[in-house]
Amino acid sequence: MRLKIVFLLIIITLLVFTGCTKEEAEPAKETPSPTTEVKSQQVSPPGIGINKGDSTTAVILDTHCWEENCSLTPDPPDELLLGETPLHVKPGDELELSVSTSETPVSDEIYSPAINIVQVSPRGEKETDVNFEDRYLTAPTEEGKYYYNITTEWDGELIGKAIYAFAILVREE
Repeated sequence: MRLKIVFLLIIITLLVFTGCTKEEAEPAKETPSPTTEVKSQQVSPPGIGINKGDSTTAVILDTHCWEENCSLTPDPPDELLLGETPLHVKPGDELELSVSTSETPVSDEIYSPAINIVQVSPRGEKETDVNFEDRYLTAPTEEGKYYYNITTEWDGELIGKAIYAFAILVREE
């Protein structure tokens, strides 16, 4: 009798998990190699930080590739950052972007990619280029939660592209 109950529970569990899948399967997102080889050493994309004074926010690596002609599509940042705490800032605050790596870099080029930042509306409906100079950007003047994608590109000794996402919460407090 116990065996029948266990078997029945397994069947019910499998049916529940099968019923919870999406009707249309999304195409698998290409997962490129996390590292590339330069001068016989493996290189990973660097970490990106967004800082306001002593505060920093999670900047999530979304996708990347170490090829000459990368064609990457970022995930919507509001979905990628679900559960992450945004950086709390005041309207018009100046935010600093930092690039770092825990590895011994094979080239200092890892610290100086070409960088483009766009503000993305929830659900990715609208993108707005962000004015970004000398690794500083300015928070919006209107209160609210804002999502961003950072695209970094290397085209020298290192060749590749990486896309990151972060969020800030603008409040006058």
